[in-house]
Amino acid sequence: MRKGGSDQLGRIGDYWLSRRPNSTQWCRTWFDPESRQTRRASLGTDDFEQAQLALAEWVTLNVTLRIQHPRDLPLATVFARYFDKHARHTVGASIQRGNLRTLLETLPEGITVAELNLEAQQAAVAKLAQRYAPGTIKRMMGAGKAAVTWAWKNGELDRQMPFLSLPEGEGRERVLSIEELARLWSEDMPDHVRMFLLLMIGTVGRPEAVLQLSRFQCDLERGTINLNPPGRVQTKKRRPILPMADFLRPWIKAVSAGPLVTWRGKPVKKIAGAFQTVRDAAGFGMDVTAYTVRHTMATEMRARGVPEMELAGFMGHLMPNIRTTGRYTHVAPDHLARARAVLDEIANDIDRSAKRPMVLNNLRASCVPELEVMGCNPTSKSLKTGAGEGIRTLDPNLGKVVLYP
Repeated sequence: MRKGGSDQLGRIGDYWLSRRPNSTQWCRTWFDPESRQTRRASLGTDDFEQAQLALAEWVTLNVTLRIQHPRDLPLATVFARYFDKHARHTVGASIQRGNLRTLLETLPEGITVAELNLEAQQAAVAKLAQRYAPGTIKRMMGAGKAAVTWAWKNGELDRQMPFLSLPEGEGRERVLSIEELARLWSEDMPDHVRMFLLLMIGTVGRPEAVLQLSRFQCDLERGTINLNPPGRVQTKKRRPILPMADFLRPWIKAVSAGPLVTWRGKPVKKIAGAFQTVRDAAGFGMDVTAYTVRHTMATEMRARGVPEMELAGFMGHLMPNIRTTGRYTHVAPDHLARARAVLDEIANDIDRSAKRPMVLNNLRASCVPELEVMGCNPTSKSLKTGAGEGIRTLDPNLGKVVLYP
């Protein structure tokens, strides 16, 4: 552990760890210039690693760090600040927190950023390989790299640190069948989860991009969806402009303005917990996540003949010429035409197997007059099925009575 002095363990900026005489409890310690005395505040633990984390958390919430050399900054501090300032606001916050915690527990106690050199990383990977698959290890190391890079970009480290380049592991998501997608869609779920699931199927977007999608980004006249919101700079996880699948049109049209995925009138920033509740109710295991839908749709589209380059463009993967002619292709009549047609094919296949409609165009027009019956949102009221009064669909493939409450 790097020391700022003989008794300054775990120093972070102007604060360090110490213990009072005859006490096992660690304290947050600092020098008070007004009284010219050393002050202490108990952190409530006698465990050094927990004390490090508690100190890092306190500094994260209360102190602006000056730029530091990697040898002077504990890795636990970097991880804590990165999660509090950035990662906890992202869609996969719980997963990212688990990755950071597991990686930190694998490394030597009290390790600094400088000590996380390539040799230390290789040792950590070897240790993790005894318990985890290559893909999981890559994601854990990726979380660590993201945290350290964030500290450098935000002026807390004076240099960028090198990280191992690890091979891709096997995909973590299993592929759902059309029947399984229909089973998931048929499950009772809150309005915002249904809209989220619909957009995941219709855009094959990443969960965060779908949650940030607004009505402004959807051009019904041109039939396009721009997954990149105004003001967001494109990153390696590129958000493309997509052709709008026909089955999405009535759902999007019913939202007059603002975010498409909302809860009680406010945009939804995280949906993992709500999605897991629906997943569990539908009888799926933990291997099915929101990202599984993206992985499933991409696999199904490729199996149905969507060209590899077209699928790459649809998913926001890097493509040649993306900075030149690629920026104009979304206005071409045939832009990702095969991908768009296949999405409607898949939606119709799901619709035929599901207990509730997804493709509203399959219903007789009088069933959904401008979707007003749905309260200006196709997901605002559940559709009920069964015998009795109601408007029967003309589509024999649905084979059921659809009632509007």
